[in-house]
This record gives sequence, structure tokens and C-alpha cells, in this order.
Amino acid sequence: MNNNVLRSCWGSRHIRLPSILSLRYRILILCFLFFLSVPCGGYGETDLTLDVSVQGVTGKLYDNIMARLRINIFRKNSSLTETEIRRLHRLAKTDIQSALAPYGYYAATITSSLTGTDSGWQATYLVTPGEQVHITELSIELTGEGASLPALAEPQRLFDLQTGAPLNQVLYEDGKMALLREVRKLGFLDASFSVHEIRINRDTREAQIQLVLETGPRYLFGSVTSVQDIIHDELLQRFVPWEEGDYYIPREVLDLQRDLNRSDYFSSVIVQADTAHPDGLSVPVKIRLEPLQTYNRYSFGVGYATDTRAYVRVDWLNRLLNKRGHRANSSLLLGERESHLAVNYRIPVADPRYNTLRLSGLLNRELWEDTKTSSYSAGVGYEYLTPEYHLDISLETLNESYEIGTTKGKSELLMPGVLGSWAIADDLVNPANGLRASVSLVGASDYLLSDASFLKVRADGKIIVTPITDFRLIGRGAIGAILVDSIEDIPPTLRFYAGGQNSVRGYSYRSLGPQDSSGSVVGGRYLLTGSIELERRLSEFWRGAVFYDVGNAMDDVAVDLAHGVGVGVGVALPFGQARLELAYPLSDDGSVQYVSISIGADL
Repeated sequence: MNNNVLRSCWGSRHIRLPSILSLRYRILILCFLFFLSVPCGGYGETDLTLDVSVQGVTGKLYDNIMARLRINIFRKNSSLTETEIRRLHRLAKTDIQSALAPYGYYAATITSSLTGTDSGWQATYLVTPGEQVHITELSIELTGEGASLPALAEPQRLFDLQTGAPLNQVLYEDGKMALLREVRKLGFLDASFSVHEIRINRDTREAQIQLVLETGPRYLFGSVTSVQDIIHDELLQRFVPWEEGDYYIPREVLDLQRDLNRSDYFSSVIVQADTAHPDGLSVPVKIRLEPLQTYNRYSFGVGYATDTRAYVRVDWLNRLLNKRGHRANSSLLLGERESHLAVNYRIPVADPRYNTLRLSGLLNRELWEDTKTSSYSAGVGYEYLTPEYHLDISLETLNESYEIGTTKGKSELLMPGVLGSWAIADDLVNPANGLRASVSLVGASDYLLSDASFLKVRADGKIIVTPITDFRLIGRGAIGAILVDSIEDIPPTLRFYAGGQNSVRGYSYRSLGPQDSSGSVVGGRYLLTGSIELERRLSEFWRGAVFYDVGNAMDDVAVDLAHGVGVGVGVALPFGQARLELAYPLSDDGSVQYVSISIGADL
């Protein structure tokens, strides 16, 4: 019993002693680990630089190597250790080979070195790309419903690759994406490549490309629904360029959103095709429209135009009068040489994107040289308008009273007319190359509610070309003729005149033309004007130009033409060009006008 007690006491004393020692050991171990964790200067990490040099390649090969070379990517990492630098150096050969492979180089020779310098490390790689792999077979096949479409008959045209050319995997991937986009543009939303392989024989340096694109089924347009109470649904549906059941074309969805925005009826337009949840093969389309905060716009301006002198102008526009899409605008101008009040009422018809019925009225007073005229007119017209084409068919009644020198007159005319214009350009506001042409035809008959018979035709054109960088060559011209018994049978606003900033510069507005016995310019039956201009780009915004103008209005085609020359300076603006021109007349006829100012689009 005592032995047991003794062993127990001894055991108890045996346990207490190691517990004290273990605490001391623990403290010593923690201190030891702490000192081990403190980095020793000059060991394990470096603050020295790492320079990477790749030689033997240039251009895209060099750029791609440097972009993939991990020792180059991480070279500016200040915590790189010598061990890590050597590891990245060992990986460099693999990195360089992977960078060369997309361009058809699979047998490159790479010599590498890593040396220590006074300032750090120098990694150098001498690359000999070797012979490129060439394409010996290029097979691109379409299967499924789209395989028979003429638009997809030549898929190879989308690939900048051909048999015998070096392999370029960048062009290969670009071609794949282009083909996939082309197929999905036609409504094959499930199209995917079932086979896309490049088989490379490293020994013979040959590559075989095989692509098989499964087009899948062709989707259709489903129902079109809208969330709006701004215009009638019937009008909204006329904006939609497709019918339900037509093949689904994603571009037409974007076109609808663009056209609804252009209508100026809405503050926000969202057109969404729910391709993620089609009804079978039908893709539903939802339109969300938000109203404008205000439909009325007002503007006020004071200005000066070289031809018409000083003026004050007030404009009003209502962008949406009712849910049928009607709109109205009016303009009041009070000027030194011209004053008018114009009112227009426009109604969208047929396809509202392009077709409009126009009702108009105009009170007008003009004064130039020895001519005064006052008129009022009303008319109805039909317009077809696209970004490239404009067709206007109209019927107008005109009542005009006028004085020319000592002569007075009055005309009442009912005039049907047609105007057509066409414009193409890389930029309609500030084009480098562009063309605009227009032809107008208007007439009246004394058998149809008119006190005179006449037929007037006029053609205008303007061309802009850029033959040399920073230089534009601009040509414009106009030709016209009036079939009438006597020019005095029609009012001055329908006769031909020349002179002014849009005609023969160097001569004042409407100062060129036949004269009466008192010397007053009365206008002519014929018109012929032309201009050639050379413009140079001086800076990002400034332009300088020299020009030559010629032309006149006449009753006899044998009349002498007036000539003018000049220089101009302009500044390019978001809405066109503002120009100051100095023009000098080379003929004695007409009154001199040396300075003109113009603002507007080039075409």
C-alpha cells in the first residue's frame, strides 16, 4: 500500500518537472522559428533588375513571343527569387514555341542563356523560327438546312487562307468566327462546328485544315408585342420591317430600334428579341418605349447671312401631336432682305420610316437689287426620304405680287412639281469623297387655274474627291431652262438668277442675269453655273481653299459668262463647316461682293 502511495507521489513529481521544462522549450522553439522567419540580406530574394532580350525575330512574331514569355511578363516583380528566375528561364523555350506555333513555325531553334550581372540578371534568347508549315488541304463544309443557301455557297471567301499559303492560326480563328457570324446573321442561331481540326505533319511541314459547320434549323420571327401608350399599335406595327413567320434576321431587330429612335417620338427605345426562349423556332420580339418629357421645341436666333443680310428667327416644332404620329412645325423669319412665315403639317403614311404626306403654307417677302416680291402659297406633297434618296411630289398654289425696277406684276399659278435627289458619301457632313445630284421639274398651265403656262427644269450636282491626303477637290454646277412664251409671264421667284455665295461668288445675290431698259436685273430663261475648288487640310479643324466660279442667267445661250476667283478659310464642326470667303469678280457685269460667310454640311 505504501509502495503504491510512493509510486503515485513519485509519478506526480515526475509529471510536474517536464511541464516546467516544456514551457522553456516552447519559448526557445518560438524564438528560433521567429529568427528563421526573418529574411537574411542577400539571400533568397533580390532587388536587382531582370532584363529579357529576344533576338532573331521581329514584327508580329516578336510581339507574340514577348506577350507569352512568362519571364518577361513577371520580370518587374521585385519579389522574384533566384530560384523563381531560373524556373521561369527553364520554361522560356516552351513559351517561345507556343508563341511561334500560331504562325506556322513548329521547328524553331532556340538558344538561351541566363547570366548574372552587376545590376541583376540578363536573360537572352536567340530564336531561329525555321521553315513554316504550309497548308496542303483546306476543307470547309456546311451541313444542315443552311448548306443549300446561295449566300453560304462559298464559305472559303470568309477565310484569308488558301492552299499553299503558310499556316496562320490567327487567320484561321478569325475565319471561323466570321463564318459563324455570317450563318447566325441568317437566323441559324444553333450553328456550331462539329469538326474543327488542324492536322500538322512536322516532318513534311504540311498542315491540313478541316472544318464542318452544322447550321441547324433556321429560326423565324414570332409575335411582336409592345409596352407603350404613346402611338397607336397600328402605326408602331408599320415601323416593323418584317412579317411574323419571316426568317429571323438579327440585323432587322437593330434596324427597328434605330428607326424608332430616328422617329423622334420617344425618349427611350428598347427592342429585344428573346432568342433564349423561342416558341419552337419562332423568336418573339418585345418593344419598350418611353415618352418624351416634352414634345414641343422652341428656338430663337439672330444672325447674318451674306445673301439675305441680318435676320431674327423663331422656330417651333411639335414632334408628336397625336397618337397617329402627326407633327407640325412653323418658322418665323424677319430679315433685312427676306421675311417669311412658314407652317408645315406632316402625316406618316404607308411605311412611316420613309413616307410622309405634307401640308404646307407660306407667307413670303423678298428684296434684292431692284426687285421686291410678296407672295403667299399653300400646297400638299408626298415625300419619300431615305439617307440616300429623296423624292417629293407636290401640288402648290402660288399668288405673287412683285416690282422689278419700274415694272409691276401679279401671278396666280397652280403648279404640280417633282423633285428628286440622290447622295452618296463616306460622311454626309464632312466627306472625303461624296456625290450629290438633284433634278426638279415644275410647271403650270393657263388651262388649269393659272394665268400662265410654263415648264421649268433644273439640275444641280456636287462632287467631292480626295486624290491626295489632306487635299480635297470640290466641283459643283447647275443647269436649268424655262419653257415660257415670255419671261415676264412668270414671277421673279420662278426665274433664273446667278450671283451669291452658292452661285458665282464675287457677285452679289441675284445680281447676274438679263436686264430691262432701266438696267434692272429681271431674271432669265436659262441658267448655267459651275465651280472648281481646291481645299487643303491645315490642321485637325482648319481648312484653306482657293476657288474659281463661272456662270450666268440668260435669255440667250450665247451670252457671256461671268467669272470669279477667291480664297477661303474654314473650320470643321460636328454639323459641317463654317467658312469665310474672299471673292473677286473677273467680269464687269454685276455688283461686287468680296466677302461671304457660310455654315453647313459639305453635301
